[in-house]
Amino acid sequence: MEKNRSKLWLALKYLRGQGHGFINRSHWLTIAGITLGVTALICVTSVMNGLREDVRQRITGTLSEIKLSAPGGNPVPHPRPLVDSLLALGYQAAPVIRSELILKQDDRIWSTLCFGIDPALHSKISAALHPRPSATGSEVQGILSGGVEGPEFTDNGIALGYGLAAEINARVGDELQLLSPVFDVPTAFGMLPKVRTVRVAAIFNAGMPEYNSTFSFVPLATAAFFRGYTDEVDYIEVKSPDASSPQRHTSRIRSLFKGWQVEDWSAYDANLYSALRFEKFLMFVIMLFTYVIASFNLTGSMLKTIAQKKRELGLLKAFGYRETDLRDLFLYQSLILATIGIILGLVISTALLLVQKRFGLLSMGMGDAGPLPLPVIFSFQDYLTVVLVSYFITLVSVILPLQRLKRIKPIELIRQTT
Repeated sequence: MEKNRSKLWLALKYLRGQGHGFINRSHWLTIAGITLGVTALICVTSVMNGLREDVRQRITGTLSEIKLSAPGGNPVPHPRPLVDSLLALGYQAAPVIRSELILKQDDRIWSTLCFGIDPALHSKISAALHPRPSATGSEVQGILSGGVEGPEFTDNGIALGYGLAAEINARVGDELQLLSPVFDVPTAFGMLPKVRTVRVAAIFNAGMPEYNSTFSFVPLATAAFFRGYTDEVDYIEVKSPDASSPQRHTSRIRSLFKGWQVEDWSAYDANLYSALRFEKFLMFVIMLFTYVIASFNLTGSMLKTIAQKKRELGLLKAFGYRETDLRDLFLYQSLILATIGIILGLVISTALLLVQKRFGLLSMGMGDAGPLPLPVIFSFQDYLTVVLVSYFITLVSVILPLQRLKRIKPIELIRQTT
């Protein structure tokens, strides 16, 4: 116990040096580097968490969190009992028919990914069909003009993404032709596609540029006409009461509705989801090099201390200190420096992120939605990972200085001083 106290006392003494402060100025650069590395790691991971959650909200706000469909891509027959069962479990559910159709105005055509919906049910799932609260707020999803609740939509109406509406130059009340890309209607003039004349009932913002430029909504009856359905749909969209854990609800629905295919939001755009996860990992690795560079300062600081205190270390060996005791001494010194830097990094990064979360000083461009505050989400797992990785790099960085302790020969040093 006394030897452990003496090792800690010597470690603090070497950190203090000839000065009167707790840490000698020569170690400030090491602490600053560690602090900067930890701050960068925490800030990057928290912002990437926020961006991932923002994308998730935009995807699930337009589509849903969970999709339930028949195996093999077959249509779901008689969906109403299935919807009622999901509603009884506390979920919001709505049937959907998905079709790739063509919009025509005069001699111009545009492709659209068209969703046949029941507006009374689907408006409880899709935020893109909610009345938009404000044009300048952070809520970017919602209907910009018109609506889907009245007969304007249910009687051969259509809701267009604002990017698609802008490309067509369509406004609420304009008439368009909706065509099937498949020529399957026999006539005296040959095979022709199915055609419906629709009137623009609403223009919405989905919050995702690619959705705004391709998505449209029509009543279920219109979509069923193009697919040739009578009482079938393609799948059921489901919204859970707790949006923070869709995987848990996906597992629950899968266990309750055996034989049905159940997917969560990450399957809707698997490439985007994988890219977000890889980007977070890549940014973490890049920022980790900041800490690795700071560890070089720690290595140099330890080597300098060993060189300066070589005679004292030789005397300590002569007085009974073993090589492992000297290793502990410099290990304590390294851990003290790392701990100070890590704590400062955690405090500074948390303060910066709280300021960003509260005041939104940094913004990112979202096209026509305007600049939006950079999102921030704290994660205890990320904090723990950063701390553990930081200590691991610290331990690795002092391996070389500790190896130098083997070269200290107490007898030779004593002879040199006599």
